[in-house]
Amino acid sequence: MTLKHCIIHKIERKAPGNEITTEIKPQENNSSGPIYSLIEQLKQSYQRSSQKQYGHFDQTISDNPMPQWLKEHQQGKSTFSSISLRIVEHFQEKLSATDEVFSFHLLIAFETVLDQDLLNIFWVSHIDANHINSDLEVASSRFIDATKLQYAAKIYLHEWLEENTLKYLSMLTSRGNKNLSDAFSAAIGFSAGLNLAEDTGEFLGILDEYTKSIPEEKVSEHKGKILDYCIEQDKQGNPVVFEEISSQLDESEPEKFSTFVSNNQQSPKTEIYTDRSSLKRYVRYFGRDNTMSISFSSEMFGEDILYDPQSGTLTIKKIPKSLKQQLQSTIKPSDTDNGSFG
Repeated sequence: MTLKHCIIHKIERKAPGNEITTEIKPQENNSSGPIYSLIEQLKQSYQRSSQKQYGHFDQTISDNPMPQWLKEHQQGKSTFSSISLRIVEHFQEKLSATDEVFSFHLLIAFETVLDQDLLNIFWVSHIDANHINSDLEVASSRFIDATKLQYAAKIYLHEWLEENTLKYLSMLTSRGNKNLSDAFSAAIGFSAGLNLAEDTGEFLGILDEYTKSIPEEKVSEHKGKILDYCIEQDKQGNPVVFEEISSQLDESEPEKFSTFVSNNQQSPKTEIYTDRSSLKRYVRYFGRDNTMSISFSSEMFGEDILYDPQSGTLTIKKIPKSLKQQLQSTIKPSDTDNGSFG
């Protein structure tokens, strides 16, 4: 990764309904040293988030100047500092439509990864904490928790300008504050281009059909490899590439799985981004309420664990050793005599 430009500005509203104030850095930050490390931490947090959405600039929004500004910068018509200032002013305008209180730094970073130009926009918040100072007194301090990134956006500039796909722009917004999330999305001009849950659901359905076409003794192995690959790609923020999976499954027929997927898709794709919650539900069944929590591998369903939809009952034939020991330590002798527990 080559960090070409980066700059930090501050946007703040101290009380509900107050005017928004900004602190503008006139020159770019030095792209080496601590800020490089911070950007790497923020990027990792962004990649690992399950709340990312993938899409593109919404062409129906007439007042979104972001695409034009970025084109001007790519064409060498404006400096990075001037573009960043315009972005801050644009954010200020969108946030003024809310009465929310906030204080954050907008970190804008321009980088090149494998000859691909990317623009990262991070909403960086601080956390208040206490520490003991050199006088052995408790003092307050503020620090950045890069693991709790709430708002961010990433734009693959080459993919946007040259290929014009529907997934060159990704965005992360917090579920905790709809007003701020809407303002952030409006400032970016985001429009969802991919339905991750739908794409993942179709793929998992195809996977189920594929396992019916291979020998039974290979089903568990193939499923495990495919799901491990999908989960790892999701953690890295990368797409699931069907040819990559296929080549890992069978060296003698490296295109077998990818061909099967292609032949069974409604709209043929060579790769998809996955929905993490859909993957989790496929790998494990789980549920909880105020008095019970149940979780088990999907491989156990239909064999060691049976469900009767008519009565709504779940039968567990084999239970974990630790749970069995707990039950045996609390059960009454008379219960075992009557066959209530075995």
